[in-house]
Amino acid sequence: AVGWFDFGSKSYRSIPVDEQCEVLSAIGDIAVDDSGKPSLHLHAVLGLSDGSTRGGHLLEGVVKPTLEVTVTESPVHLRRTKRPGLGIALIDLDA
Repeated sequence: AVGWFDFGSKSYRSIPVDEQCEVLSAIGDIAVDDSGKPSLHLHAVLGLSDGSTRGGHLLEGVVKPTLEVTVTESPVHLRRTKRPGLGIALIDLDA
């Protein structure tokens, strides 16, 4: 499933993808969260069998048969901090 962040409810609205699809594009980051654990934030565009697409924040998925991923290390460690007023954690450039 992919998702769209709804600022009104301060939560992700799930967009189901109930069929095999191809990952056409995926971009994001791995940052340390408030508890010191790695936190993945990934946007994806998925190609469906009829040629249409679904996209948004990757909420969950199953890889079948394979997924090729390239990870590039940045020169600094990213930190994501929870923003209570927004309901989400965002990259904190001051951390």
